[in-house]
Amino acid sequence: MQQPVLYCLADKNKYLVGLSTRPTVEAKFYFKKGKIDQKTGELYILTDRLSWGVADYIYRTVTTLDERREKEYQDIGGKLLNLLWRVDSLEQIIQEKLKLIKDLIANLELQLEVRSRQVDQEEINRVRLPATEKVKEVYQLVQGRRLYQSEIKKLLRQNQVAVRSLEKLLVYLKLEHKLEVRPSIRYKEEQLVCQRCGSQEIIALDCNYCYSQDYYCKKCLLMGQARLCRPLYLISAPLKDLKLNYIQPQLGFKLTALQTEVANSLLDLWYQDYNQAFVWAVCGAGKTEVTFKLIADVLSQGGKVLFAIPRKDVVVELAERLQEAFPMIEIKALYGGSNNKYKKAELVIATTHQLLRYYQAFDLVILDEMDAFPYQGSEMLQRAVRQARKAQGKLVYMTATPSQAQITEIKADQNSKLIKLSARYHGHPLPEPELMALDLVYDKEIEQVELPPRVVEELKKWVVGELAQVFIFLPSRKLVELVVESLQDYFPKVNGQSWVQGSHAQDDLRDEKRESFIAGEYPILVSTTIMERGITIEKANVLVLFADWDYVFDEQSLIQMAGRSGRSIKYPQGRVWLVGNEITKEMKLARDMIQDLNQEAARKGHLKCGETYFI
Repeated sequence: MQQPVLYCLADKNKYLVGLSTRPTVEAKFYFKKGKIDQKTGELYILTDRLSWGVADYIYRTVTTLDERREKEYQDIGGKLLNLLWRVDSLEQIIQEKLKLIKDLIANLELQLEVRSRQVDQEEINRVRLPATEKVKEVYQLVQGRRLYQSEIKKLLRQNQVAVRSLEKLLVYLKLEHKLEVRPSIRYKEEQLVCQRCGSQEIIALDCNYCYSQDYYCKKCLLMGQARLCRPLYLISAPLKDLKLNYIQPQLGFKLTALQTEVANSLLDLWYQDYNQAFVWAVCGAGKTEVTFKLIADVLSQGGKVLFAIPRKDVVVELAERLQEAFPMIEIKALYGGSNNKYKKAELVIATTHQLLRYYQAFDLVILDEMDAFPYQGSEMLQRAVRQARKAQGKLVYMTATPSQAQITEIKADQNSKLIKLSARYHGHPLPEPELMALDLVYDKEIEQVELPPRVVEELKKWVVGELAQVFIFLPSRKLVELVVESLQDYFPKVNGQSWVQGSHAQDDLRDEKRESFIAGEYPILVSTTIMERGITIEKANVLVLFADWDYVFDEQSLIQMAGRSGRSIKYPQGRVWLVGNEITKEMKLARDMIQDLNQEAARKGHLKCGETYFI
């Protein structure tokens, strides 16, 4: 990893001040492009090699925007200088820059030598610029990404592209304005800010790379260490290719009238002025499929599409569904531990953390489950989603449970459109929660739970009498363990396995238990909120115990949990019980919101004919 220097390149009329690991390459480029006259051009190195963060800070402080391009000489009075004054003028400029650099280095308490050194013209003449075809080949692979040089090397290796001097080629792409190079940690006024995730949680360390005081970002450490001395390459993708290739999604079913209406509204986003849409879809409405028409249009016009989701398990499932719908399209699934991070693809499905490696890459970004952990409340991930979209790209947010503040904000935004998918694909109303205040006894000292007889009897009725499976949600891991232990006394074992299984975030077998539950191998799954999303059971009821713990179970989470019930066309009614020692405001809000959505769907004729629904 090479460190940069500050340099000054000048001819008889103009000069520029640059920051580069390869100043002779930059001089050769400017000579070749005619931006600096080669006959009278001179290159001066102003500093020793510096840490990227320090060099970037000094460069942005001692130069103006004009000086970073090409600036004409001016005397003190502001008149254009003639050729006789040019030498004095350039010398004056260099001395002024050296003084500013020395002062900054002193303020930073660094021990560095600052002096100017002229580079021999022959040294510049010997430089060979990268071949145009090789530059194009590499750019095609790296565009739309935010990567370290080590990651770029991996990308090229995986795509079997050999480059003699990657550093030189990256400098050339920078000069062509096709990439920007920054230190991973950047000085911003008095603060240090991570340029990958935007965090200011910066930790000091002694660096083994630059052998000096350095800093790294704590927030995005799992994605690779962002350091003050480590350059980050931001390579924005060009506008979509001007190609037309008719693409039609392949569905094994027909969209409902409401789904078709929403799909057409999303398609309008692509052709109208507003740049983002919010799809408010009830749980189980089939919101993924309503995006397919828009995705197909963007891909047909040569655009790139990102489908982002906070959770890994949904990424894997969705990648399979999208590959079935778009079998002719290159699709890539990205999550922690995935093996195809650097594969080229027109359609990318990724966890939101993976977006930290993208930069202005996609013409269309779709974010599902915008209300889910870890995206919800994370400035880092929200920033990553925004920066993954091209400057003129479109953004679609999807959620089943927007907050009232989000709804108000969306409606007030002139550049946004709110689209509601207020009925499930099968046309039956959402199961409305029954709120119950019953005695739930939890003794923390002796770690014991007593469930009301009514709850146990209802569970038996659901499981034995109706042959339904049941989600039981609890607000803590300990309660999950205690309720499982309590309920196992009431239900049998089959082939050595209890009818009652429990899971939580720390359960190493949670994926296996989830798949077994989906397969119908046992009827009762007790869990924390980790099972409130991304799992569909054909015939399911929902029981939320200790639903009055409103610091865990807010309106949005209660709606999500209730949404596990009634999703199947074979059993669309479902039952939902919210049970607490008291009935809280959040429980009432969740019930009222579900009722409002049902009433709206009924009013607009989205519920099946013959369904009795009073409004």
